[in-house]
Amino acid sequence: MEILIITGMSGAGKSTALNYFEDRGYMTIDNMPCFLIDGFKLSVYKERIKKIAIGMDIRSFERIDEFLELLKSLKRAGVSYRILYLDAKDEVILNRYNLTRRYHPLEKSNSMIENISLERKMLSEIRELADIIIDTSNFTPKKMIENLKVKLEDEKIRDLVLTITTFGFKYGAPIDLDMMFDTRSLRNPYYIDELRPKNGNDKEVQEYVMNGNGSEEYLKKIEEMLEFLLPHFIKEGKTHLTVGIGCSGGKHRSVTITNKLYEYFSKKKNIKVLLNHREQERWSL
Repeated sequence: MEILIITGMSGAGKSTALNYFEDRGYMTIDNMPCFLIDGFKLSVYKERIKKIAIGMDIRSFERIDEFLELLKSLKRAGVSYRILYLDAKDEVILNRYNLTRRYHPLEKSNSMIENISLERKMLSEIRELADIIIDTSNFTPKKMIENLKVKLEDEKIRDLVLTITTFGFKYGAPIDLDMMFDTRSLRNPYYIDELRPKNGNDKEVQEYVMNGNGSEEYLKKIEEMLEFLLPHFIKEGKTHLTVGIGCSGGKHRSVTITNKLYEYFSKKKNIKVLLNHREQERWSL
């Protein structure tokens, strides 16, 4: 039996995620209280029910201890689970609630932003336990589905899945990164008229960036650091690592360096490498 617990900030996309997993053949349950989930009963029905996605937010438990006790009961019953934590920036969540005109489920204050802030504090311990964290701040529902496919579609996961995300600092750094590198010190193709409309997937842009002073050494340093750290992450049982490579607009330098890293780490037998160009839809603007 595969149990996926989908939790995180209210307004971060839990309903969209549940719909996606329902389409993939999961039995989906939303807002199930912790005290109604019995690990031993689930283990009895493991032959009948293979995949379950359970949506849980702050309405599912009065105290974090209830959620932690649920996880312990699943372990005692021999039921394996993964936790998918959906997050988003406070201002994004606030805007989503304003658009839908819905109430926040945590009614501790008359202020929506205060409820959001309090919920984030309450869920911080659960976020630390998550197997996968996805920041949906910049995602449309369609983009979120694409990201879920990248993160979870491949059931034959190797020792570690390394996701390399490119982004533009001027649009804000992603909040779901494990590590982040800044390429803004490298030579910028944006100031070359014939290179500006191109991106880091184009050979001309890659050559311009990599021929700049210090670019090859910078790339080598990142490779060496990840080469050193990845075995330690695998040893500690980490199955997903998300590395962010940023530049000003997320189009030229970060994409160039990320493509080089992809080429390098794709050759490793025990690592699956995934690419995510966050600003790709902006490249043609």
